[in-house]
Amino acid sequence: MAHMDLGPYVDEIQRQLQSAAEAGGAEARVLAERLIAPLDAAVRLSLLEALSAAAQEITCELVPGSVEVRLRGSDPEFVVTAP
Repeated sequence: MAHMDLGPYVDEIQRQLQSAAEAGGAEARVLAERLIAPLDAAVRLSLLEALSAAAQEITCELVPGSVEVRLRGSDPEFVVTAP
């Protein structure tokens, strides 16, 4: 099993949001700060959905092998079954 830490990806999206908000002034910065926490869960879910879709595509190429994405805590693990 291979463990994947989503933290750096979520952190980068948060940095990008904060950077974009800087251009909008103080009101935009305050709004961005309020949005960061609720967006964390949504971003993680979207990343997990993308990883699951990728695993399914890879599995189609590996038949009869497979790749599964399993959630351990808040981070995904990949389980590869060789053909």
